[in-house]
Amino acid sequence: MHPPHFSIGTWWVVAVVATALFLAVCVPLMPTRLYKIRIACAPLMGVAFLSAAASLRGHDLETLLSIHSTVMLAVPLGIAGRGKEIREAAEQKHEAIGGQKPPVSFKLTAQSLAAAFAALLVWAWLRWG
Repeated sequence: MHPPHFSIGTWWVVAVVATALFLAVCVPLMPTRLYKIRIACAPLMGVAFLSAAASLRGHDLETLLSIHSTVMLAVPLGIAGRGKEIREAAEQKHEAIGGQKPPVSFKLTAQSLAAAFAALLVWAWLRWG
């Protein structure tokens, strides 16, 4: 099965929808206003990082948009259904004394890694399939 070829315009739409999904899922999970601001700035920081990396490596806009979209989709998929655990971990980190962090749940870690791996496979298929 051959992957579809997306035009630059389609990648822009995918990137905007992926970013909106990221913000809609991740921002409400944060316990404090500061955490909400930080997570809301993540897509902007990602674009800045990817732009710098793309200019150094000579990537085109299509590659840049596809990477951004992949990351923006992988994160919400990696935490889907784990909102309670995310909120609790963020609150515990916020309230931690002496810098001690509680361990992250194995299920959340496994789901996040599986989502990241699946997103990477789909990205590779779309780019080079």
